[in-house]
Amino acid sequence: MELKKFEELLKNNNAIKLTDDYILFSDLELYSFKDDRGVKFKRYDDLYNQLIDGRYIKDIILGTNEFLLEYDGGRGQTSSTGKMGGGFNHADGRGRKAFGKVKYPAEFNPGSRLNSYEDALRKFETKYANADIEYGIAVDEQGYVHRHMQGGSTSVHISGNKGEMVIHNHPSGGNFSDKDLVSTASDNSAGIVATSSNTKVKSRYTFRKNKNFNSKEFIKAVKKAQWPSNLSYDRGADWWLKRNQSNFGYTYSHQGRFND
Repeated sequence: MELKKFEELLKNNNAIKLTDDYILFSDLELYSFKDDRGVKFKRYDDLYNQLIDGRYIKDIILGTNEFLLEYDGGRGQTSSTGKMGGGFNHADGRGRKAFGKVKYPAEFNPGSRLNSYEDALRKFETKYANADIEYGIAVDEQGYVHRHMQGGSTSVHISGNKGEMVIHNHPSGGNFSDKDLVSTASDNSAGIVATSSNTKVKSRYTFRKNKNFNSKEFIKAVKKAQWPSNLSYDRGADWWLKRNQSNFGYTYSHQGRFND
């Protein structure tokens, strides 16, 4: 990717994940998930000459065609010997390509303006109720679907523009992964929905950003999150997301039954 294109991309988003361990926020703070430490740069030139994992950031950018947002339906097990444990995680995607096949959004958009966001959500849940791979759509508040993507068995690449909700399915039926939450916090979308598919028990998880949403601190907190060790992943994620709504400026809800 050209450096100027990267700068424009960062300007139009809250953050861009450079590697699994490093994320760059729009104010030029480079943050390490591994070290729980950030350093803020005043100029792009200084940032580009920073080494991470033995590579200059400039070379990482120039060697990357696209920086994609990944929504991941996988989850691990919660276990701890202490009072607090667990934490957000995602599926092991080794050997599983995270497909980004473009599909036509027209099938979700009727020939009139009588559609709504709720209509689009219901159509998505009905269409992919038994899907064993992930799909995603980006829909605005009027119910118009702008993008429709097909993913793989554990993830899908899709982005939402300002005011759009990203709706995707989890074949596991589980709660949000860390990739789900970091991706939606990184862009300017309105939020994210995860619906169950390929499961007998159905559920829906919804995360909406408020006007005062603190994307940077939320992303940092997600990677360090813990919950009571006696809770399963789905219930622990539900506990943490409900508890921190006012701290970071978002609204979270769960409908249906937990899948654990």
